[in-house]
Amino acid sequence: MFLSQRPVEPLAAYVDCLWYSARGALPHTRERSLPTGCADIVVPLLQDCLVRYDGEQGDVARRLHGAIVQGPFDRFGLRGTEGPSAVVGVHFTPAGAAAFFGGALPALRNRTELLEDLWGHSARTLRERLQAAASPQQALRLLHDGLMARLEGSRPIDPLARFALTAFHADPASARVAPVQRASGCAPAQFIRRFEQAVGLTPKRYARVLRLGVLLPTLARCGPRDWAQVAAGGGYADQSHLIREFRQLTGMAPGAYQPVQADQPTHVAVLDAPRPVRGGAERD
Repeated sequence: MFLSQRPVEPLAAYVDCLWYSARGALPHTRERSLPTGCADIVVPLLQDCLVRYDGEQGDVARRLHGAIVQGPFDRFGLRGTEGPSAVVGVHFTPAGAAAFFGGALPALRNRTELLEDLWGHSARTLRERLQAAASPQQALRLLHDGLMARLEGSRPIDPLARFALTAFHADPASARVAPVQRASGCAPAQFIRRFEQAVGLTPKRYARVLRLGVLLPTLARCGPRDWAQVAAGGGYADQSHLIREFRQLTGMAPGAYQPVQADQPTHVAVLDAPRPVRGGAERD
């Protein structure tokens, strides 16, 4: 079961969607989370903890007891999926999370941490309220109201970041930093600093993730094909550039990409042939 809803204004400028997901056990025990460039909150309702894997080989399990915040990623992550799961979550807009995490956002790049470490005891209280909700719809309403309350008094989105994001998203495959920086009227160093404070990634890193987002639906629909042709249509300099950047961001070759739902491309891929995990199997 999966539910998703758009928040109302003024929250809609900061949060792309609120979502609820419930499922039974899966045939695989780990998945790759591919980068979106945006931050997320994930609140487990059924399981005791969420499992994320660290280490060079992705073989060190972290058991995170409670709600988590996933910073903006520009590379893949690994998560445990063993056992049934029920979670509710927040997917922020590219510059929306800064209103809820402030100056901590750049430090959260490519990291997953307990929400309680940033929000204090209120994060635990929020999870308890969501777990007590009578229905998924009520849980989403409670989460929406909680975010609205935290938004009060927050700083608005930096207009420079808003301008840059609008320019990048106008043509994601061709997103280039230098022309947008010049059009903004800001010096390069100031442009990079303000964008990173608002988004959590540098403009160059964010542009790379945007190109990946354009490429994934093509790979899911067509599978292996002429990579030179794909590169030309996806904003990559050439075939080697596409393959190299895809490996850096996803940890796999383009031809190995296998979305969790073949008919619905997502930023999640099944992890092929998972290695035994240190500490044994965990429930997600």
